[in-house]
Amino acid sequence: MIRWRRFFADRQNWLGLIIVGLFIIAAVTAPWLAPQPDDGEPSPFKVVGQRLDRAPNPPSAEHPLGTVPQINLLPRFGIAPGQDASYQWDVYHTLIWGTRSALRFGIVVTLVTAAVGVLVGAVSGYAGGAVNGLMMRMTDAFLVFPPIAAVWLFNRLLFTRVLAPFVELPELSWWENVLYQLEIDPVMLALIAFSWMPYARIINANVSWLKQEEYVLAARSIGAAGPRILFRHLLPNAITPAVVLAARDVGGLVILATAFIFIGIGGNVAWGILLVGARDYIIGIGGNPLSHWWVFLPVSLALTLFGIGWNLLGDGLNTVLNPRARR
Repeated sequence: MIRWRRFFADRQNWLGLIIVGLFIIAAVTAPWLAPQPDDGEPSPFKVVGQRLDRAPNPPSAEHPLGTVPQINLLPRFGIAPGQDASYQWDVYHTLIWGTRSALRFGIVVTLVTAAVGVLVGAVSGYAGGAVNGLMMRMTDAFLVFPPIAAVWLFNRLLFTRVLAPFVELPELSWWENVLYQLEIDPVMLALIAFSWMPYARIINANVSWLKQEEYVLAARSIGAAGPRILFRHLLPNAITPAVVLAARDVGGLVILATAFIFIGIGGNVAWGILLVGARDYIIGIGGNPLSHWWVFLPVSLALTLFGIGWNLLGDGLNTVLNPRARR
Protein backbone atom coordinates (compact mmCIF):
# COMPACT_ATOMS: atom_id res chain seq x y z
CA MET A 1 0.00 0.00 0.00
CA ILE A 2 2.85 2.39 0.76
CA ARG A 3 4.14 1.94 -2.78
CA TRP A 4 0.81 2.92 -4.33
CA ARG A 5 0.44 5.86 -1.96
CA ARG A 6 3.75 7.09 -3.34
CA PHE A 7 2.41 6.56 -6.88
CA PHE A 8 -0.73 8.63 -6.27
CA ALA A 9 1.24 11.31 -4.43
CA ASP A 10 3.03 12.25 -7.67
CA ARG A 11 1.15 14.68 -9.95
CA GLN A 12 2.97 13.34 -12.99
CA ASN A 13 1.52 9.88 -12.37
CA TRP A 14 -1.94 11.35 -12.02
CA LEU A 15 -1.48 13.14 -15.34
CA GLY A 16 -0.56 9.88 -17.07
CA LEU A 17 -3.55 8.10 -15.54
CA ILE A 18 -5.91 10.88 -16.58
CA ILE A 19 -4.64 10.97 -20.18
CA VAL A 20 -4.83 7.19 -20.62
CA GLY A 21 -8.18 7.11 -18.83
CA LEU A 22 -9.63 9.75 -21.17
CA PHE A 23 -8.61 7.71 -24.23
CA ILE A 24 -10.18 4.58 -22.73
CA ILE A 25 -13.38 6.49 -21.93
CA ALA A 26 -13.47 7.87 -25.48
CA ALA A 27 -13.08 4.35 -26.89
CA VAL A 28 -15.84 2.93 -24.68
CA THR A 29 -18.28 5.81 -25.23
CA ALA A 30 -17.54 6.29 -28.95
CA PRO A 31 -21.10 5.24 -30.02
CA TRP A 32 -22.49 8.12 -27.93
CA LEU A 33 -19.76 10.69 -28.58
CA ALA A 34 -19.78 10.12 -32.35
CA PRO A 35 -22.90 8.16 -33.41
CA GLN A 36 -22.64 5.99 -36.50
CA PRO A 37 -24.89 6.76 -39.51
CA ASP A 38 -28.15 4.82 -39.36
CA ASP A 39 -27.63 3.29 -42.80
CA GLY A 40 -23.92 2.46 -42.44
CA GLU A 41 -21.86 -0.32 -40.90
CA PRO A 42 -19.70 0.47 -37.84
CA SER A 43 -16.57 2.20 -39.07
CA PRO A 44 -13.99 4.69 -37.76
CA PHE A 45 -14.67 6.70 -40.94
CA LYS A 46 -17.87 8.67 -41.44
CA VAL A 47 -18.47 9.60 -45.07
CA VAL A 48 -20.03 13.04 -45.49
CA GLY A 49 -20.99 15.28 -48.41
CA GLN A 50 -19.24 15.59 -51.75
CA ARG A 51 -16.96 18.39 -52.86
CA LEU A 52 -15.82 18.32 -56.46
CA ASP A 53 -12.54 20.18 -55.91
CA ARG A 54 -11.55 17.62 -53.20
CA ALA A 55 -10.49 20.41 -50.85
CA PRO A 56 -10.98 19.71 -47.13
CA ASN A 57 -13.90 21.51 -45.48
CA PRO A 58 -13.06 23.73 -42.49
CA PRO A 59 -14.66 23.19 -39.06
CA SER A 60 -18.36 23.97 -38.88
CA ALA A 61 -21.33 23.40 -36.58
CA GLU A 62 -22.06 20.09 -38.33
CA HIS A 63 -18.40 18.98 -38.46
CA PRO A 64 -16.60 20.46 -35.42
CA LEU A 65 -13.12 19.47 -36.62
CA GLY A 66 -13.72 19.77 -40.36
CA THR A 67 -13.42 17.10 -43.02
CA VAL A 68 -10.68 15.42 -45.06
CA PRO A 69 -11.06 14.08 -48.63
CA GLN A 70 -11.70 10.34 -48.61
CA ILE A 71 -9.26 7.74 -49.95
CA ASN A 72 -10.17 4.22 -51.02
CA LEU A 73 -10.30 1.72 -48.17
CA LEU A 74 -10.61 -2.00 -47.72
CA PRO A 75 -14.14 -3.34 -47.12
CA ARG A 76 -13.36 -4.11 -43.47
CA PHE A 77 -13.76 -0.41 -42.70
CA GLY A 78 -17.33 -0.42 -44.01
CA ILE A 79 -16.48 1.57 -47.16
CA ALA A 80 -16.54 -0.11 -50.53
CA PRO A 81 -13.32 0.18 -52.60
CA GLY A 82 -13.79 2.38 -55.62
CA GLN A 83 -16.29 4.68 -53.94
CA ASP A 84 -16.35 8.18 -55.36
CA ALA A 85 -13.22 9.89 -53.99
CA SER A 86 -14.94 13.28 -53.93
CA TYR A 87 -16.62 12.32 -50.65
CA GLN A 88 -15.17 13.55 -47.36
CA TRP A 89 -14.41 12.05 -43.94
CA ASP A 90 -15.48 13.66 -40.71
CA VAL A 91 -12.29 14.30 -38.66
CA TYR A 92 -14.07 14.36 -35.30
CA HIS A 93 -15.70 10.98 -35.95
CA THR A 94 -12.37 9.35 -36.86
CA LEU A 95 -10.63 11.01 -33.92
CA ILE A 96 -13.12 9.43 -31.47
CA TRP A 97 -13.47 6.01 -33.09
CA GLY A 98 -9.76 5.90 -33.84
CA THR A 99 -9.08 5.54 -30.13
CA ARG A 100 -10.47 2.00 -30.38
CA SER A 101 -8.11 0.93 -33.16
CA ALA A 102 -5.17 2.67 -31.44
CA LEU A 103 -5.80 0.98 -28.09
CA ARG A 104 -6.45 -2.38 -29.71
CA PHE A 105 -3.31 -2.21 -31.81
CA GLY A 106 -1.05 -0.94 -29.04
CA ILE A 107 -2.29 -3.29 -26.32
CA VAL A 108 -2.44 -6.44 -28.49
CA VAL A 109 1.02 -5.95 -30.00
CA THR A 110 2.52 -5.07 -26.63
CA LEU A 111 0.99 -8.05 -24.81
CA VAL A 112 2.11 -10.53 -27.47
CA THR A 113 5.64 -9.14 -27.79
CA ALA A 114 6.01 -8.97 -24.00
CA ALA A 115 4.84 -12.57 -23.63
CA VAL A 116 7.27 -13.82 -26.28
CA GLY A 117 10.19 -11.80 -24.91
CA VAL A 118 9.56 -12.77 -21.30
CA LEU A 119 9.34 -16.46 -22.20
CA VAL A 120 12.54 -16.41 -24.27
CA GLY A 121 14.45 -14.43 -21.66
CA ALA A 122 13.25 -16.53 -18.73
CA VAL A 123 13.99 -19.90 -20.34
CA SER A 124 17.41 -18.85 -21.63
CA GLY A 125 18.40 -17.20 -18.35
CA TYR A 126 17.41 -20.21 -16.26
CA ALA A 127 19.01 -22.72 -18.64
CA GLY A 128 22.31 -20.82 -18.79
CA GLY A 129 25.40 -22.13 -20.55
CA ALA A 130 25.28 -22.86 -24.27
CA VAL A 131 21.49 -22.59 -24.45
CA ASN A 132 21.59 -19.09 -23.01
CA GLY A 133 24.41 -18.06 -25.32
CA LEU A 134 22.61 -19.37 -28.42
CA MET A 135 19.27 -17.75 -27.56
CA MET A 136 20.85 -14.41 -26.71
CA ARG A 137 22.82 -14.37 -29.95
CA MET A 138 19.55 -15.03 -31.77
CA THR A 139 18.05 -12.11 -29.87
CA ASP A 140 20.96 -9.89 -30.93
CA ALA A 141 20.42 -10.92 -34.55
CA PHE A 142 16.78 -9.80 -34.36
CA LEU A 143 17.84 -6.52 -32.74
CA VAL A 144 19.94 -5.42 -35.70
CA PHE A 145 17.10 -5.98 -38.20
CA PRO A 146 15.35 -2.63 -38.88
CA PRO A 147 11.56 -2.61 -38.29
CA ILE A 148 10.79 -0.99 -41.64
CA ALA A 149 12.60 -3.81 -43.44
CA ALA A 150 10.65 -6.31 -41.32
CA VAL A 151 7.35 -4.76 -42.43
CA TRP A 152 8.41 -5.03 -46.08
CA LEU A 153 9.54 -8.63 -45.53
CA PHE A 154 6.22 -9.66 -43.97
CA ASN A 155 4.34 -7.96 -46.78
CA ARG A 156 6.27 -10.05 -49.29
CA LEU A 157 6.21 -13.34 -47.39
CA LEU A 158 2.59 -13.40 -46.26
CA PHE A 159 0.85 -11.50 -49.03
CA THR A 160 0.91 -11.67 -52.80
CA ARG A 161 1.41 -7.92 -53.00
CA VAL A 162 2.33 -5.02 -50.73
CA LEU A 163 -0.99 -4.20 -49.08
CA ALA A 164 -1.84 -0.72 -47.89
CA PRO A 165 -5.18 0.04 -46.25
CA PHE A 166 -6.02 2.69 -48.83
CA VAL A 167 -5.36 0.58 -51.93
CA GLU A 168 -8.21 -1.14 -53.75
CA LEU A 169 -7.86 -4.94 -53.59
CA PRO A 170 -10.16 -6.76 -56.03
CA GLU A 171 -9.12 -10.25 -54.91
CA LEU A 172 -7.50 -11.69 -51.80
CA SER A 173 -6.06 -15.15 -51.29
CA TRP A 174 -7.52 -17.37 -48.55
CA TRP A 175 -4.55 -16.58 -46.31
CA GLU A 176 -4.95 -12.84 -46.78
CA ASN A 177 -8.68 -13.15 -46.09
CA VAL A 178 -8.02 -14.99 -42.81
CA LEU A 179 -5.60 -12.32 -41.61
CA TYR A 180 -7.90 -9.45 -42.52
CA GLN A 181 -10.90 -11.19 -40.94
CA LEU A 182 -8.89 -11.25 -37.70
CA GLU A 183 -7.87 -7.59 -38.27
CA ILE A 184 -4.21 -8.62 -38.49
CA ASP A 185 -1.99 -6.78 -40.95
CA PRO A 186 1.70 -7.07 -41.90
CA VAL A 187 2.67 -4.10 -39.72
CA MET A 188 1.21 -5.78 -36.63
CA LEU A 189 2.95 -9.09 -37.41
CA ALA A 190 6.27 -7.39 -38.14
CA LEU A 191 6.23 -5.38 -34.92
CA ILE A 192 5.36 -8.50 -32.93
CA ALA A 193 8.17 -10.45 -34.57
CA PHE A 194 10.79 -7.72 -34.10
CA SER A 195 9.85 -6.00 -30.82
CA TRP A 196 10.23 -8.78 -28.23
CA MET A 197 14.02 -8.55 -27.88
CA PRO A 198 14.25 -5.83 -25.17
CA TYR A 199 11.93 -7.89 -22.98
CA ALA A 200 14.06 -10.99 -23.53
CA ARG A 201 17.29 -9.22 -22.59
CA ILE A 202 15.83 -7.61 -19.45
CA ILE A 203 14.25 -10.83 -18.18
CA ASN A 204 17.33 -12.85 -19.10
CA ALA A 205 19.58 -10.58 -17.02
CA ASN A 206 17.22 -10.64 -14.04
CA VAL A 207 16.67 -14.41 -14.10
CA SER A 208 20.40 -15.09 -14.51
CA TRP A 209 21.06 -13.02 -11.40
CA LEU A 210 18.13 -14.20 -9.28
CA LYS A 211 18.71 -17.91 -9.84
CA GLN A 212 21.76 -17.65 -7.54
CA GLU A 213 19.64 -16.35 -4.66
CA GLU A 214 19.20 -18.46 -1.55
CA TYR A 215 15.47 -19.01 -1.94
CA VAL A 216 16.06 -20.53 -5.39
CA LEU A 217 18.85 -22.76 -4.07
CA ALA A 218 16.53 -23.83 -1.25
CA ALA A 219 13.79 -24.73 -3.72
CA ARG A 220 16.25 -26.83 -5.69
CA SER A 221 17.47 -28.58 -2.56
CA ILE A 222 13.96 -29.83 -1.73
CA GLY A 223 13.54 -31.20 -5.26
CA ALA A 224 11.36 -28.54 -6.86
CA ALA A 225 11.08 -28.99 -10.64
CA GLY A 226 12.73 -26.50 -12.98
CA PRO A 227 9.49 -25.12 -14.45
CA ARG A 228 8.07 -24.61 -10.94
CA ILE A 229 11.17 -22.72 -9.83
CA LEU A 230 11.13 -20.61 -12.97
CA PHE A 231 7.45 -19.65 -13.05
CA ARG A 232 6.69 -19.71 -9.31
CA HIS A 233 9.82 -18.15 -7.83
CA LEU A 234 12.00 -16.48 -10.47
CA LEU A 235 9.61 -14.91 -12.96
CA PRO A 236 7.39 -13.03 -10.44
CA ASN A 237 10.52 -11.37 -9.04
CA ALA A 238 12.09 -10.65 -12.43
CA ILE A 239 9.13 -9.35 -14.41
CA THR A 240 8.87 -5.82 -12.97
CA PRO A 241 11.05 -4.06 -15.62
CA ALA A 242 9.06 -5.80 -18.37
CA VAL A 243 5.80 -4.40 -16.97
CA VAL A 244 7.24 -0.88 -17.01
CA LEU A 245 8.58 -1.32 -20.55
CA ALA A 246 5.22 -2.67 -21.75
CA ALA A 247 3.36 0.38 -20.41
CA ARG A 248 5.70 2.67 -22.33
CA ASP A 249 5.55 0.57 -25.50
CA VAL A 250 1.78 0.86 -26.01
CA GLY A 251 2.00 4.48 -27.09
CA GLY A 252 5.29 4.11 -28.95
CA LEU A 253 4.07 1.22 -31.09
CA VAL A 254 0.93 3.11 -32.14
CA ILE A 255 3.04 6.12 -33.16
CA LEU A 256 5.43 3.86 -35.09
CA ALA A 257 2.54 2.11 -36.86
CA THR A 258 1.05 5.49 -37.77
CA ALA A 259 4.37 6.54 -39.30
CA PHE A 260 4.44 3.35 -41.40
CA ILE A 261 0.90 4.08 -42.63
CA PHE A 262 1.80 7.67 -43.47
CA ILE A 263 4.72 6.66 -45.70
CA GLY A 264 2.54 4.10 -47.50
CA ILE A 265 3.76 0.77 -46.13
CA GLY A 266 0.41 -0.25 -44.69
CA GLY A 267 -1.31 -0.65 -41.37
CA ASN A 268 -4.61 -0.67 -39.55
CA VAL A 269 -4.62 2.37 -37.22
CA ALA A 270 -7.44 4.77 -38.17
CA TRP A 271 -5.53 7.90 -37.13
CA GLY A 272 -2.70 7.05 -39.51
CA ILE A 273 -5.10 6.40 -42.38
CA LEU A 274 -6.76 9.77 -41.80
CA LEU A 275 -3.34 11.44 -41.98
CA VAL A 276 -2.77 9.77 -45.35
CA GLY A 277 -5.92 11.47 -46.64
CA ALA A 278 -4.57 14.77 -45.32
CA ARG A 279 -1.04 14.28 -46.63
CA ASP A 280 -1.41 16.35 -49.81
CA TYR A 281 -2.64 19.30 -47.78
CA ILE A 282 0.37 19.16 -45.46
CA ILE A 283 3.40 18.47 -47.66
CA GLY A 284 2.02 18.19 -51.22
CA ILE A 285 2.18 20.73 -54.03
CA GLY A 286 0.15 23.67 -52.83
CA GLY A 287 -0.20 22.16 -49.37
CA ASN A 288 -0.32 24.62 -46.52
CA PRO A 289 -0.49 23.31 -42.95
CA LEU A 290 -1.45 26.78 -41.68
CA SER A 291 -4.53 27.17 -43.86
CA HIS A 292 -5.56 23.49 -43.49
CA TRP A 293 -4.61 22.95 -39.85
CA TRP A 294 -7.61 20.75 -39.06
CA VAL A 295 -6.49 17.98 -41.44
CA PHE A 296 -3.54 17.05 -39.23
CA LEU A 297 -3.50 19.00 -35.95
CA PRO A 298 -6.31 17.16 -34.04
CA VAL A 299 -4.93 13.72 -34.92
CA SER A 300 -1.33 14.78 -34.30
CA LEU A 301 -2.27 16.11 -30.86
CA ALA A 302 -4.14 12.86 -30.11
CA LEU A 303 -1.09 10.80 -31.07
CA THR A 304 1.20 13.01 -29.00
CA LEU A 305 -1.02 12.79 -25.93
CA PHE A 306 -1.44 9.05 -26.42
CA GLY A 307 2.32 8.54 -26.38
CA ILE A 308 2.88 10.95 -23.46
CA GLY A 309 0.13 9.35 -21.38
CA TRP A 310 1.51 5.83 -21.65
CA ASN A 311 5.07 7.04 -21.04
CA LEU A 312 4.03 8.90 -17.89
CA LEU A 313 2.16 5.81 -16.73
CA GLY A 314 5.27 3.70 -17.34
CA ASP A 315 7.43 6.15 -15.39
CA GLY A 316 4.96 6.02 -12.52
CA LEU A 317 4.98 2.24 -12.46
CA ASN A 318 8.77 2.36 -12.46
CA THR A 319 8.83 4.47 -9.30
CA VAL A 320 6.48 2.00 -7.61
CA LEU A 321 7.92 -1.30 -8.75
CA ASN A 322 11.64 -0.49 -9.01
CA PRO A 323 13.36 -0.28 -5.60
CA ARG A 324 16.31 1.67 -7.04
CA ALA A 325 13.97 4.31 -8.47
CA ARG A 326 12.23 4.61 -5.09
CA ARG A 327 15.56 5.33 -3.38
